[in-house]
Amino acid sequence: MNRGFWACSVMKFRQGVIGIAAILLLSCLATAPSIAASAWEVAFTGCGGADVAVVNSEYEARVVELVNRERVANGVPPLKRTAALDKAARYHAADLALDNYFSHDTHDRNNGALVRVCSAFERMRVWYNYWAAAENVAAGYRTPEAVMQGWLSSEGHRRNILNPDLREIGVGYFSGAGDYGAYWVQDFGSRRDVYPMVINNDAPTTASREVSVYIYGDWSEMRLRNNSGAWEAWRPFASSFAWTLDDRPGEQVVSAELRKGAQTYAACSRITLVTAGAAEAMNGYQIFLPAVSAGNQPSQTPPNEEIVTCDW
Repeated sequence: MNRGFWACSVMKFRQGVIGIAAILLLSCLATAPSIAASAWEVAFTGCGGADVAVVNSEYEARVVELVNRERVANGVPPLKRTAALDKAARYHAADLALDNYFSHDTHDRNNGALVRVCSAFERMRVWYNYWAAAENVAAGYRTPEAVMQGWLSSEGHRRNILNPDLREIGVGYFSGAGDYGAYWVQDFGSRRDVYPMVINNDAPTTASREVSVYIYGDWSEMRLRNNSGAWEAWRPFASSFAWTLDDRPGEQVVSAELRKGAQTYAACSRITLVTAGAAEAMNGYQIFLPAVSAGNQPSQTPPNEEIVTCDW
């Protein structure tokens, strides 16, 4: 079966919104198979807003890992995985499969015919109020490694993946419907006045207390803390640095306070510290760990300790 690609990006500037199609529509249509519209039940209607269940969290997390590996190897900061962009990407992946079409634009089925509902960026904005955004779409690829190799071999898709103006990412994967069988969506974005913190290239777990941290923005000073512990002293800002987690297994929250003149900002990120035994037991599957942590481990929270949350 043929595989399909399409990539596009948009940047919002003072004069308005500029859209750039990285792959021409003609090329996209040439790679797409014929669609038997009547064979598929319409599952979603409108321009998004419905939350789609996760089909394969390991695949989605692996795509994020491979994206950040490529960015760091090319001297570009890692992206922060964001729930809002995950929702936008999952919706589109599911909609492509269940309504059986291949496009960045969102469509509905009306008596078997495709009807355009909205653009990719109108759909993304339902969940995510971007300043800059981009999207990659592919179909027919069976593994994260295969789809990433395809995207990276395409100039337009690779440009989206390595775009230094983008700070956040969401990934959607859906399988079991549509002519291609498997659908992949990467949604990228940046929000005005949002400066993500990324731990260990946004890996969900670590077996070591020693981690790397990247914080976006141009600041004069920063201070950090683990969980509900004491804040360290203010120190000169560094966008990239090493940090040591608390010596206890389970989910950990690293928080930062940043300042420059009168401007201040609070950032945070989560990662789960696993014990050596647990890491060894999961070794064969670690590259496919989900990107979200359970967090419901009250036995690991000392009595009367402040509960620190970090929603991203």
